[in-house]
Amino acid sequence: MYKISFLILLFFCLGLSKANAQQYYYFVGFKDKPHYKEIVFSPSLYLSAKAIERRTINGIPLNPNDVPPDTAYVNSLSRLPLYLHAKSRWFNGCIILTSEKSIEQQIKELPFVASVTYLGPANFLTEEGGSREESIKNQLSVLEQSFERKKTAKDSLFTGKSNAQLNLTKSDSLLLNNINGQGVLIAVLDAGFYNLDILPAFRPLFVEKRIIAAWDMVENEEDVFNDDDHGLAVMSCLAAWQPGVIMGTAPKANYILLRTENSFTEYLAEEYFWAIGAEFADSAGADIINSSLGYTKHDEKSMGHKYAELDGKTTIITKAAEIAASKGIIVVASAGNEGDKTWRQISAPADGANIVAVGAVDKDGRYVGFSSVGPTADKRLKPDIAAMGKQNALIDKNGNIYNGNGTSYACPIIAGNFAQLMQLAPTAGNIKIKEALRLSALHFYEPDKYIGAGVPNLVLAGKMIQSIGDSLIDVCLSVDEKFILVSANVRRSQKVEVQIIHPVNGEIIKEEISLQKGLNRVAIKVNKKRPKGLCRLVVSFGQRKAEINFML
Repeated sequence: MYKISFLILLFFCLGLSKANAQQYYYFVGFKDKPHYKEIVFSPSLYLSAKAIERRTINGIPLNPNDVPPDTAYVNSLSRLPLYLHAKSRWFNGCIILTSEKSIEQQIKELPFVASVTYLGPANFLTEEGGSREESIKNQLSVLEQSFERKKTAKDSLFTGKSNAQLNLTKSDSLLLNNINGQGVLIAVLDAGFYNLDILPAFRPLFVEKRIIAAWDMVENEEDVFNDDDHGLAVMSCLAAWQPGVIMGTAPKANYILLRTENSFTEYLAEEYFWAIGAEFADSAGADIINSSLGYTKHDEKSMGHKYAELDGKTTIITKAAEIAASKGIIVVASAGNEGDKTWRQISAPADGANIVAVGAVDKDGRYVGFSSVGPTADKRLKPDIAAMGKQNALIDKNGNIYNGNGTSYACPIIAGNFAQLMQLAPTAGNIKIKEALRLSALHFYEPDKYIGAGVPNLVLAGKMIQSIGDSLIDVCLSVDEKFILVSANVRRSQKVEVQIIHPVNGEIIKEEISLQKGLNRVAIKVNKKRPKGLCRLVVSFGQRKAEINFML
């Protein structure tokens, strides 16, 4: 198990006392990192072995933003009447707490300080158990759509009440073959994981020591099991393991549980907590980040976002998510639950160009009205893909199973799907894995602003990432029967001849299609002259031919 004491010291400033008076968060940005060249090429000083391994697999070089902020700057800042809450490598500065608003000008006058940003007041839980009962209700528009707490009726022998949400992406087929996320490290950034440590469905995580780290970014403590229960519901779709009752998509993965959201309030501070959480996940070696959180409006209007800011490069949380993706982490974010509200559009960080934004569909793969829509402010198509987010099987704080709605629950299904693919092909790299999942989706050839490319097919995506050389992977008819979908992998961009052969009368239809280097999925339009019934498709890769039988 990875020991987290090193990372705690790296990110969080412990041992300093907080005053009882009302305190306020600020982010203090430093002008430079004067000594970064002395340590940037000694990554073991600030990254775990697993984080270094992930960078190696994905061909990612070390960067100055990997290096922690200058120790001398941090020490100078700590001499002022304030509490050092956390340090940021990526944004080169510190989150501080202070009860003296007048200190802002004093900080700005320090020679090494570039900026001071007000992040909002601190609001800590003062009554034991207060957040456990009511906090989730305060954040319905951000964290989840309304739900009914009722027991579901239909079970399957293995996947239990999760059967519908697992079957839609075909991840149940992989689970039955022990492709369950084993060996993959997933960081879950959320509002709290109330009672997760005592519920039967999550007991294997603790018995098998697969909770690698846990930290509350809001209150700077290790206990993440005594606050909100939104993260518990999210983990139901991701990590639950109770065969015949409930099952997540990656029940055998390793996990980092990070509380970054204070569900009592909504201030800019929480976006910075998310950024610190993502940095922590990176240093600990996380392969995937699941973020069933999204930010649009804040309690202080000036901190809230306008649609124009959802351009993939403006909000602090999206900047942090993009940096995480640049480190080789697959960042999966819920699109949001504003589709039937005035805002309608996706939330940050789902607007990031390299972030996998997940929309919600029902058990039949149809768009559900609460799921936030695209495009981004700069007209990029979002969401990217979709999963079941209506009437999902979830676990409540007492261990009961109920039905819940929200992109918050579609998101972890996809995050777990990525973990399954990583287990199948641990050296494939995040770019190929992300592309395979997108191409496997039901509507990859005609994505829209509601569900993107649609619901992925894990069985097909698995075939794609395991393909090598010039190979024909799969052939099928689209759901609307308008296209023949041909999946192939090629070593170089080329044009290939496709023959569709009727096995009874020998009729042959020829097509020429262009394939780009790597994974491809091409839609060939069906017309009235196409043969019907069982056919054979033959693709010529130079002197070699590959063929698959399929129904047309």
